[in-house]
Amino acid sequence: MPGKAKQQVDQTMATVQTAVSSLQQALSSAEKQDNKNRIQQAINSLNSAQQQLSGYQD
Repeated sequence: MPGKAKQQVDQTMATVQTAVSSLQQALSSAEKQDNKNRIQQAINSLNSAQQQLSGYQD
């Protein structure tokens, strides 16, 4: 049975994935290049965080 910390990490990863999906939709709707760049940076940051969390072992 995974520990509480691992459960929290898994839940956070799921939340991050939902956020990334939402941002990808926003990216496709954004018109200004500056806004597209900001959204892409946020997506990249969340993907990086998720990659770091994926190595978590409990």
